[in-house]
Amino acid sequence: MSQVLNYLITARRCEVEELQRLARTCQLVLTVGKLIHCLQQERGISNIYLGSRGERDGQVWQERVAASQAAQRQFEAWLESTEHDNALSNGARLYTRIAFALHALDGMPRLRADVAALACTPAASYERFKTVVGALLALVFEAADVAVDPQISRLLVALFNLMQGKEFAGRERASGAAAFAMGKITREQEQAIETQIEMQEQALRRFESFAEGFRNEWSAMQATLPLADLERLRRKLLTAHDRPLATDLADAWYQCCSTRIDGLHQVEIHLAQYVQSQCREKIVELQKELDDQGQLFSQADALDPLAPLAAFSSSLEGQTLPEESLRAGVGPHLTQSIVEILRSQSERLQNLTQELATVRESLEERKLIERAKGVLMMKQGLNEEAAYRLLRKHAMNQNRRIAEVAQAILSLTEILPDA
Repeated sequence: MSQVLNYLITARRCEVEELQRLARTCQLVLTVGKLIHCLQQERGISNIYLGSRGERDGQVWQERVAASQAAQRQFEAWLESTEHDNALSNGARLYTRIAFALHALDGMPRLRADVAALACTPAASYERFKTVVGALLALVFEAADVAVDPQISRLLVALFNLMQGKEFAGRERASGAAAFAMGKITREQEQAIETQIEMQEQALRRFESFAEGFRNEWSAMQATLPLADLERLRRKLLTAHDRPLATDLADAWYQCCSTRIDGLHQVEIHLAQYVQSQCREKIVELQKELDDQGQLFSQADALDPLAPLAAFSSSLEGQTLPEESLRAGVGPHLTQSIVEILRSQSERLQNLTQELATVRESLEERKLIERAKGVLMMKQGLNEEAAYRLLRKHAMNQNRRIAEVAQAILSLTEILPDA
């Protein structure tokens, strides 16, 4: 009997420990989110600075660089303060993503030196920033993908999509800022911005679908944003074609986009904190159940070792365990309590598995699309926005979902040799 009960308690302890790792993972996501936000701000100002050939916002650029460097130091300090031995959920995958992110961040001093010396174009700066931010976002995606609690997983998926939408909004800000600062926009820039707008809207819709409890806060935040001003500036930007753009609108564009992005960041912070609080509440709840079970199991030594298991098997078949099968002197209520724990644990684990499978469907679709975009970028020399437009075009022409087209591309890639 004691061995059976010890394993039941150990199972619950494992759940508590996993939630504790998940809570630390949420802290990591919150720290990464702040760093991403600072890098996005730096990217936008860098493009104004480069687009104006160093004539605009030099002081602001230095301030944004300092803010990004401070956020990176906080990120690295958090990593140093956290144990590396199984401290995060599914540590092998997350630690690999952390390594990639740190490697990408190692390239920031060189990028900043090139921006300061006006030694790179706005487009080149944009791509290099995108690589760094992309590595950090991949870390957040991994955190959502490895979460073992379905409610927390749903919230992390919502958080990732919110951050992804904010990243596309940041790319739009940077692209538009460069165009306004240069006083012109190319057709390629127009297409890129149109794609960035579509991708951010898709990501924010996915955020809404996974963050049911945040819809009221989301709607309230949306009402405070200068969306009408943003649409007006978008029209000026996307209908200029061969006409010159007013360079004095660069700051207005940057401020308008930044107000919206800052609003998204506030929702991101609140959501990340809410996820942490949910982890803490679940840990307290599980710990209380664990203590209650420990007290119950301490009374079970007098039971026939097979009685609870026999009762559990009988209950699954809709039968009632005969009274005589219980050892004299121990009431049937004790066996029944243990049976209920066994049954509850079995049903809960089954439900968790089913709910997690449902939540992760959206993550699997994103993996397919990202892999297909990578194939198109490598095989056809496209950038990310152009690869996505090609996927979308094929999906529309074939009346299929983008994920289905992505799967078809990946299937063909597996059987066709490289050119």
